[in-house]
Amino acid sequence: MSNTQSIAPVPIDQIVKATNILQQSSAPKFGHELLPYFSFKQGFLNLNNGSYGALPKVVTEACNELMAWQEENTDFYYRIGFIPPLIGVREQLAQLVGASDVDELVMVPNASTGLGVVLRNFLWQCGDTIIRCNTTYATVYKTIQYIHDVTPGLEISEFQLLFPTTRQAILDGWQKHITNVKANAPQGQKIVAVIDSVVANPAAAMPWKEMVKICKDVGIWTIIDGAHSVGQEDLHLADCGADFFVSNCHKWLNTKRGAAFLWMPKESQKIMLTTIPTSASYVTPGPDRPETNIVSQFQYNGTIDYTTYLSVHVALQWREWVGGEAAIHQYCNNLAKKGGALLAQTMSTKVMDPNGEFTMAMVNVTLPFPSDFQAQYDASVGTALIYGGPESAHKSGMNDFEILGNALVTICSEIVSEHKSANVPQNCKAVSFSSYLEQPLKGAVALDSNNGIGAPRPVTSTKVTLVGYHTQLASIRP
Repeated sequence: MSNTQSIAPVPIDQIVKATNILQQSSAPKFGHELLPYFSFKQGFLNLNNGSYGALPKVVTEACNELMAWQEENTDFYYRIGFIPPLIGVREQLAQLVGASDVDELVMVPNASTGLGVVLRNFLWQCGDTIIRCNTTYATVYKTIQYIHDVTPGLEISEFQLLFPTTRQAILDGWQKHITNVKANAPQGQKIVAVIDSVVANPAAAMPWKEMVKICKDVGIWTIIDGAHSVGQEDLHLADCGADFFVSNCHKWLNTKRGAAFLWMPKESQKIMLTTIPTSASYVTPGPDRPETNIVSQFQYNGTIDYTTYLSVHVALQWREWVGGEAAIHQYCNNLAKKGGALLAQTMSTKVMDPNGEFTMAMVNVTLPFPSDFQAQYDASVGTALIYGGPESAHKSGMNDFEILGNALVTICSEIVSEHKSANVPQNCKAVSFSSYLEQPLKGAVALDSNNGIGAPRPVTSTKVTLVGYHTQLASIRP
């Protein structure tokens, strides 16, 4: 650990020593050979990288060093110390995602926070419109609802995505929807579209750049929820045409949780007045206010653990050591496709994206439910979101999918059996996604079948049915 008694800037490579792992001449092959380099408990099979990611041991060790450095002299750390390495991290990310300038990119704790900050910085008025999708991630979906609820006359226009579909069908529907919204919006009022780059549920890589162009052609603002993008796809943000883009680093880029970036080109920064919470460097709008100082506001707006942001540096070194972004992306994609096919074969079902046009590192596979059960239970339970390639870039092997398939066959069989034997009260059913969100206790929890005694349990579908404790293992968000 370096001596940090001086207030001179400390480059991150002086803080975190090069490890023996990254000094080795070659990395193990992708797949199970890399499993010892992660901290999973023996016997645990991680098939949900998409939610929380996974931390390589080398990144964990670096974070421990960063924490120790922070505690050596906290005044130095929070007033000066973290700033040079944080700028370095932003420079690395800006280069990785194809930003034009380091000051187009700032760090935020997670994608939901980044989306929330942007949405709350628009000065909303009566007659404005926000476009969201039925698949918009729940926290973002609810943020839009909140803005609508507190802004009289603000309209929400919802684009319906129904899977399975094709990318061209999505674009055709999106073009029609945007044209209709634009034609019916009051003259001069702003329209803002929130677009997923990768839908979380079901896992689907969207034609988001084409969707952005459709919006841009008619003067609609675009905010891209790219929570799953960085680490899964090449972004080239300077050329994408979007106004804002947010992505988590802790999902597919192997950083400590929670770390994300918000990209906002200089023109978009004009609407960004404040961080949340508001920074001490905030300046009241007016003639004496600089054009924007939002980047400096993001640099420090409260006491947080900057270790998560600084871990990007070592995570990128790790990814370069194991093969680099292109090799990781290719391995993930191939594994998801082959693993999805094997999973479908094991369960005697089918892959929901047979042509692979929506697949990157995650894959959707139909669950092994009888057709009559699917029809009565709700279509959404007929597909399972499988985060293909548990830490799929690095550790998964094909036999993992067989293990998962056999487990799901057993689980789904038990769900069907429990469903048939359960006496479900009518008032425990939520008939729509909207009612599910509005009445989460009624819509998402049914009591134990033992005369109402026992712990609440989660359920799988928008039509809530008491199906047993196993449901948690196979559930998807509506």
